[in-house]
Amino acid sequence: MSQVKRKEETVGVEMKGEEAIAYVLNDIGIKKVFTTYSLPNTVKEMLQKYNINIDISLNTRDASLLAYSYAQENNTAGVIIQIPGSKLTEAVNVVAQAYMESVPLLLISSIRSHKDVGRARVGEFRTNDDLSNIFSPITKVRERVISIEEITITIEKAYKDALSNRPRPTYVEISEDLFKAKAYPLSTSGQKPEKKSPDKNTVSKVVELLLNSKTPVIIAGYGVVLSESESTLIELAELLDIPVITTFKAKGVIPADHKLFAGEGLGSFGTEASNYILENADVILAIGTRFTQLSTAGWSLKYKGILVHNNVDGEDIGKVYMPHVPVVADTGLFLKELLTQLKTKIKDKINRGTAEALSKMNKGISNIRKHDSLWPIDIVDIVGKTSNFEKYFIDLSATTFDFVRLPIKSKKSWYTNESLLERGIAIGGVIGSESKALGVTDLEGFINSISLLHYKLNNIKGKIIIINDNGRNYLDTSKSDVPTLSKSQVEINIDIDKLMKETDGITVSSVQELEKALVSDKKVINVKIDPDFESVILPRI
Repeated sequence: MSQVKRKEETVGVEMKGEEAIAYVLNDIGIKKVFTTYSLPNTVKEMLQKYNINIDISLNTRDASLLAYSYAQENNTAGVIIQIPGSKLTEAVNVVAQAYMESVPLLLISSIRSHKDVGRARVGEFRTNDDLSNIFSPITKVRERVISIEEITITIEKAYKDALSNRPRPTYVEISEDLFKAKAYPLSTSGQKPEKKSPDKNTVSKVVELLLNSKTPVIIAGYGVVLSESESTLIELAELLDIPVITTFKAKGVIPADHKLFAGEGLGSFGTEASNYILENADVILAIGTRFTQLSTAGWSLKYKGILVHNNVDGEDIGKVYMPHVPVVADTGLFLKELLTQLKTKIKDKINRGTAEALSKMNKGISNIRKHDSLWPIDIVDIVGKTSNFEKYFIDLSATTFDFVRLPIKSKKSWYTNESLLERGIAIGGVIGSESKALGVTDLEGFINSISLLHYKLNNIKGKIIIINDNGRNYLDTSKSDVPTLSKSQVEINIDIDKLMKETDGITVSSVQELEKALVSDKKVINVKIDPDFESVILPRI
């Protein structure tokens, strides 16, 4: 415990622990927190006093899904408050996915007491370290607060750490003894998120490579989204006339109708144009990507050129492909420095004829066998042609995977994940979004989030589509590194009609019915598809 501070070093007001929490959240700019109905009234009252919006769910998993989607959509930290802390275990999968997917969460939890431990209180583990140890592998930092003075500075630091460099969840644990005492919390210090700057000499090497290249290509990953560098990326591509391929998670960083867009996905999941360009590129500029198994189709991409790999986390560079030039830096700062140095050497935009070449190669989706029943790609086609949704939240799975071919024409309008540790962002995203959004999930994702949907149905401004094959297909990575479609020997046995009635949903099984449902007032659409469908991306083994 730290030494007693002088009053001038504090906020100047004596507070209980719950008020110190609300005070610092307001001080660092938090407008909304996600919690459950079990949050003590004293904490709720303090949050309301400091004008913080409280989003209440039935359980911690649902609250964490909403926080996850909020963080993605707003490019900020989602704040979860769970008191008592033991209930936070319901959110382990969601927090783990946030850790893998670079989604910043600030978890504020509690231990029952720091003074006397092990008295078997309600909601208490065997030791005070148990909950922190559970979250140790899936959070950047973990802090325990046992004095009111340190609540403010500890939460401020955890918030900064959640957003610094590679965003990830952070964890703060507060003793509930502090809700019964008063003290003067320490003043915050205005800490800002840290960003790794690029080495200018390394950037100069990249500049020379690009200037001397005849057939360069850019692979744009989620780091472009996190650093809000979509405009800089497009300016760079247009300056050098370079085609841009995006990872699945980075769709929208360059509009699908932009003349330099060369498709999404790599390897056998890539488009015909993107694979041809990669195989013939002499310089590959990979920015803000981890080369995940999903986006690279089991790391099946082929290339011969010089690889420049940028990522804010040096741990991710060299794990999959060994780069000729590694660039460990914030993607946005790297792109700005790269563009600045290029502009000192280039007066006019380069013209390689890239747009004309791409227009000849982009033939659209042509490998669809004729079929009478409804397939996932038919749903993608209908949504792309007839809907006017502003944002898309996709739970990638066997039945929804073809949605990665949906044309996205505006930045920050596509949200998905590549680790596939937890379904639910489709429903959580649509419920939490202030926009007219579309959520796409499968039957399992719908069932797992039914409590959230029941409780928050009236919040939905857009629609949710369930691509329903009765659970007959699953994404298989046990046979090969390349994810494939496999047929399950069982199906999900559930009364879907009953669930549709409870959620004011509708079931459709044809193109015409789906088109009508999309313009109806129904918020949930259960689309029955042929379990023997073929995917335009995933091979079936």
